[in-house]
Formats: sequence, structure tokens, C-alpha cells
Amino acid sequence: MCKEVFQEIAESLTMIAMAEARKKGYTNEMIAYKVGKSVSAAEKWSSAVRTPTLKQFIGLIVGLKLKEPVKELAKMVGLVAVEPPPACDMAHYPKILKETAEAIECLSSAVKDGVITKEEAEKIVKEAEEAVAVWLAEIYKCKEILKEER
Repeated sequence: MCKEVFQEIAESLTMIAMAEARKKGYTNEMIAYKVGKSVSAAEKWSSAVRTPTLKQFIGLIVGLKLKEPVKELAKMVGLVAVEPPPACDMAHYPKILKETAEAIECLSSAVKDGVITKEEAEKIVKEAEEAVAVWLAEIYKCKEILKEER
């Protein structure tokens, strides 16, 4: 059996998932079909009588393309779930994420002691400018793609 706190998290994430599913117009019947479970199982999840297994929960999120439970879970572990713009080239995302992470790490490291030295400031500026450059390049590409779609 899960520790009580983990059970509460599972229940909370299930309720967030079911609320988003409802918002998207899914009925218990549709949810059951997508996840491969009975309608009564979906009803129990909706009313918080039961929580799905991990396998069922993943089926629920992936099958219905639910984003809110993923965002909430990311928050719980100190992360942020980011949805990429649909028209952009995903091949550039690893570089964008790497440069952004390096800039954030540089800044975080510098402010730990509450004082930013000249050397730290120079490194922060360098890393931030590199991150901004890759972001601007991708934004420009996305704008061009959006112009083409009109």
C-alpha cells in the first residue's frame, strides 16, 4: 500500500485528470474506452472512490492528451512542464533547453551567496546572451512558419 501522502497525491492527480477530461468533453464511457477499462472504473475515478493504477493513469493522460496532471506533477518535483508551440521545429529544442539551462544554472550559482562578483556577472551575461540568441532564432523561424500558414 502507498504511504498516505502518496495516496493523496495520486488522488489529487486523478481528480485533476478527470476534471480536464470533463472540460474536454469526455464522458465516463469515452474515458473507459480510451483507457481500456470499464465504465464503472471511470465512474469510480471521477468520484474519487478509487484511483487508477499507474498503468491506467498513464493511459488516461496519454490517451486523452491531458496536460494539467503532467504540469502538476512537474511542479511537485520542482520542474515546469512546457508545451512547445505546435508550428515550430522540434529539432532545435535540445539546444534551446541546453542554453537556457546553462544560463539559469550560472545565475543560480552566482546568487547562492547573495553577491554577484564581476566574473560571475560576465559569465551570466555571456550565458544569458547565448540563450537569448537561440530563443530569438527559433522565434524568428516560428514567425516565418506562421506567416506561411496564413
